[in-house]
Amino acid sequence: MTGGIEDLEGAARRDAAGAEDRDVPTATQELPDLSADTEEQGSLDDREILELNRRFAAVRRSVGALEKVLLQGSRKYSRRDLARQQDIPERLTSVYWRALGFTPVDEDTVVFTEEDAYAIGDLAAIVEEGELSERAFASITRGMGFHMGRLAMWITEALVDEAKYADGLDDAEARQRMLDGIPELLETFESQVMFTFRRQLAAYAARAGSEVLHRGTDELFPLQRAVGFADLVQFTRLAQELPGAELADMVGRFESLSRDIISVGGGRVVKTVGDEIMFLADTPEDGAQIAVSLSEALTASSRLPPVRVGLAWGSMFSRYGDVFGPTVNLAARMESVARPGTVAVDEETAQAVARALPGGFSLTEGEQVELHGIGTVHVHEMVRDRSAPLDLDL
Repeated sequence: MTGGIEDLEGAARRDAAGAEDRDVPTATQELPDLSADTEEQGSLDDREILELNRRFAAVRRSVGALEKVLLQGSRKYSRRDLARQQDIPERLTSVYWRALGFTPVDEDTVVFTEEDAYAIGDLAAIVEEGELSERAFASITRGMGFHMGRLAMWITEALVDEAKYADGLDDAEARQRMLDGIPELLETFESQVMFTFRRQLAAYAARAGSEVLHRGTDELFPLQRAVGFADLVQFTRLAQELPGAELADMVGRFESLSRDIISVGGGRVVKTVGDEIMFLADTPEDGAQIAVSLSEALTASSRLPPVRVGLAWGSMFSRYGDVFGPTVNLAARMESVARPGTVAVDEETAQAVARALPGGFSLTEGEQVELHGIGTVHVHEMVRDRSAPLDLDL
């Protein structure tokens, strides 16, 4: 964070921390001088200045109160303090903090709470005892920071959007409502995060267990998966024409419908990037069902532009919550050449689907297509034949 928000959070932190911490160097700055701003602008009357100050005071109280609940204590340790008092190497503290996605701090900046010390210490102890390498330590921490940061952004923005939609508040009012409401929801959110993490970890552990039983695995690309990409047609043009709120609604509809189809079809979302979603499935037929269902449902929607989908079956490897390899590249390239409202597959994928579910899907004769970085590939369009549509129950 930079600028006024960082200043505001710094002031709120000092209010919440108490007088005993005020003489300790921190990374925070003083509150912004609102009077100086208004003098420069020269356009605010007394009533507007009063309202601005009222809002500022309300935000300051809300952020301070929320941080006090979330951090469960004041900032009292620097990296040097954690090394001396908690026996946590400064190097690991630095790696941990940076990997979580926070701005690096020097060794004497007081930023860590008692909870921070426990969290960093627990994971660092595993490294020090040799149960986890520093490389894995950094990777796991980076994954937690990325996904928890995105979840935090998702939750706060969903609450802001709900306040706008349900109560007709403007953006500033909706954000104030979100700040005031989170403490009441925190316990539920925390329990849901742990529940979801445990369920997801159980599912991935079971999937990893099934890989143990495979024989003759390619060590370079050990996972056999169907991978697909789907993106909205003409999204760039629409992004230039639609107001921001309408564009966000369209992307939200695309993502929610796509996620539902992928989940019901037995697949899982790897990632989304605006107008594109990437998914995996464990069998060729599941991949085909998801790909064709995405094409059917999204193209039929009157509120969304059609999609094009690329699907490939083959070997890949997984790292950092993502998958890599020639099969992934092939699926991405085929999506880029697919016609609007269609699913493009290569010859090997088409044969794998036909073997797994004979008569389930039909194919065009296809054509030779030059794919950038891959070469000439015989590409078919896949449509539903005798396979039953997904029961989305939406």
